Amino acid sequence: MIWPWLPAWDWWLPLVCLGCLCWRPRPMMACLLFGLVWALCYSHWQLGWLQAPDLFQRSQLVAGTVERVQHREMGASRLIVSLKSLNGQVLSPHPRVLLSWYGQDDAPAVGDNIQSISRLQPPHSLLNPGSFNSARWLLGQGITARGYLTGTLGHQAADASHRTRLARHIDAMTADLPARRWLLALSVGDRSGLQQADWVMLRGLGVSHLFAISGLHIGLVAGLGLLAGRLSGSRLLAVMLAGGLALGYAWLAGFSLPTQRALLMLLLWLGLFCWARFWSGRRLLLLTMTLLLAVMPWLALDLGFWLSVLAVAALLASAGWLGGHGLWRLQLGLSLLLLPLIILLFGGISWLSLPVNLLLIPLFSLLLIPLLLLACLLLLPAPGLAMAVLVLLNGLFEPLMAGLHWLNDSLSPWQALSGRAQGLWLLLFMQPLALLLPRARWLLALAMYLLLLQPGVLKPVVHEPFAHEPLVHKPIVHKPIAHEPFVHEPGPEPRWEVRILDVGQGLSVLVTQGRRALLYDTGDRFDSGFNMADGVILPLLTRLGIDELDYLVISHDDRDHSGNREYLAATLPIRFRRGVWPDGLHCRAGQTEAWGPLTLRMLWPVTPSGHRNNDSCVLHIGDGTLSLLLTGDIEAEAERGLLATGQPVAAQLLLSPHHGSRSSSSEAFNRAVAPDWVVHTAGFANRWGFPSAEVVARFNRQGVTQLITGEHGMVHLVADGHRWRLLQPRRPGPWYQRLNAWLTTGGRPPKPLE
Repeated sequence: MIWPWLPAWDWWLPLVCLGCLCWRPRPMMACLLFGLVWALCYSHWQLGWLQAPDLFQRSQLVAGTVERVQHREMGASRLIVSLKSLNGQVLSPHPRVLLSWYGQDDAPAVGDNIQSISRLQPPHSLLNPGSFNSARWLLGQGITARGYLTGTLGHQAADASHRTRLARHIDAMTADLPARRWLLALSVGDRSGLQQADWVMLRGLGVSHLFAISGLHIGLVAGLGLLAGRLSGSRLLAVMLAGGLALGYAWLAGFSLPTQRALLMLLLWLGLFCWARFWSGRRLLLLTMTLLLAVMPWLALDLGFWLSVLAVAALLASAGWLGGHGLWRLQLGLSLLLLPLIILLFGGISWLSLPVNLLLIPLFSLLLIPLLLLACLLLLPAPGLAMAVLVLLNGLFEPLMAGLHWLNDSLSPWQALSGRAQGLWLLLFMQPLALLLPRARWLLALAMYLLLLQPGVLKPVVHEPFAHEPLVHKPIVHKPIAHEPFVHEPGPEPRWEVRILDVGQGLSVLVTQGRRALLYDTGDRFDSGFNMADGVILPLLTRLGIDELDYLVISHDDRDHSGNREYLAATLPIRFRRGVWPDGLHCRAGQTEAWGPLTLRMLWPVTPSGHRNNDSCVLHIGDGTLSLLLTGDIEAEAERGLLATGQPVAAQLLLSPHHGSRSSSSEAFNRAVAPDWVVHTAGFANRWGFPSAEVVARFNRQGVTQLITGEHGMVHLVADGHRWRLLQPRRPGPWYQRLNAWLTTGGRPPKPLE
């Protein structure tokens, strides 16, 4: 999880020798070393196919079997495919890849064999504070590459399995029921019907676990079987019935990873119960973890694995520390013990989670899940009775889910926390830990010391500007910007910072002074539903404690720059709208205004030309010493026009025009700006080849330091006197964040993945 690079393959031999030497005097250390050897060998075994020549430089002929399908909006789907061959060469082991499917034709089904042309990339994630780490998630699922299909050459549909036919039968029977999406999620594990509002509600109330078939559901079904079997007086019959029902439910749910984890632990416990042996819960949990990690060491990268493990550990601790096994005590202990983990992983807390779970867990356990299980059992022998039970469940689910939506919408229980607030919460949780551990009571003093160091704890709170001003949606009167005063409060000036966000192939720049913020462009919004506002911008603003924007500037109308304009306007209060807005002040050269100690100067366009790229808003931001030039997508023609106006364009920090396209960044323009830093906002392995080699060479001749967001991640620069200071000088993180070393070194790294 944390090592900075994947050691070379030949490290296994010294580690094995060292483990053998430690076997008698230090058996625990020996086991740890053998575990590292296995994880190392497994990783190289799974990643070896990525060294194929030109794997990521051109399209590949792939053939494999579809393992899973995730249907999305607008005809887009994602397929997890087990590759059997690459360009006719048989692969062993069969790597798993994630492929995007676009088009109006139906996507292949689970079990289908496909042969297609695909462009592949190594696992890669956008790197911004608060963004989802997709590289870690992909490897945690055993997926070693991703890509998209450019053409399908063969599609052999597989015979529908018994589970597939049963799932289709349930789907058809519930087609006319309003609660269909909830019934499918709980019966066959199909959550594709859940809408965005449903996911927001589940997170807000902290009940997502109720609709993901995992330990709660498997344990409940096994408990019903065990109870029914014990009525016969036979321990063996009770164990067989409990194990059979649990296996059947896991099979119906498609043996998802959470289901497998819960099922393995349950079967171990049932085996011990049948054998009349007693093991502690801790021993069972550790054995389950050992078996799972031995089969797939990359599970250590799967957050779901750790949530499952720590949830069981929290239940065991609650039962031991709080005494008894009452539901409210277990739920209280579980909520409190998992709260730090939830804050770290999800960046917030739900203050309604505990009471809602106390109500819903008994309801699901005693009524809803047993009825759903009964409907599934009656589906084939008595479909009429099964339909009657499904109708009854629909009548229960419909008002229940409507009430939960109302509760979430009216009370908004989910509280997103800034990075500072998360730290304060974690400090508070250190105090009871210190009380429980006598030798760790010095942590109390450390926690109080860190708490007092927080800004605002020992001094009065200074209200930020615009904190109480309402969001204005009426059209803005078009008058010279110089006459629009910007209130600047007295006091020490906060340093200003620039964050060029990693939004793939697109642009979004956040300029901040303390909690004041200006956002230039918003990144893309995709047909699949994913957007850079929810994925990158809003999590970062939350982490920084920024809940409104002073300025939102849209350079031009291309979707990779303006795709989230309306969404952000509906989500955040925005003081001033500039650029391409129906009700904003359009950019014109000569517009100038003060933003605190900074001066905002609009340099371009002089008059609209009708060319979207060349009409981009060119914004110069400076404090009299340091400056930043934001150029949108202007090309060489607009650059010449801008220089002809005679306006000063010099800036120490430049965003290369048009993502580093060779149609921009002309020699004359580069010399006029004379930057110390240039940032190319280009997506990782983008199909256009941005930044162009010609542009990179031009800046190299000037001796300019260049960064690419797709390789570096978010570029964070701080105004430090007379120079820009770069924070995070290289792409940080563990080895899986730099798997693109296979690509950047032409597939022949000097040392594997180093």
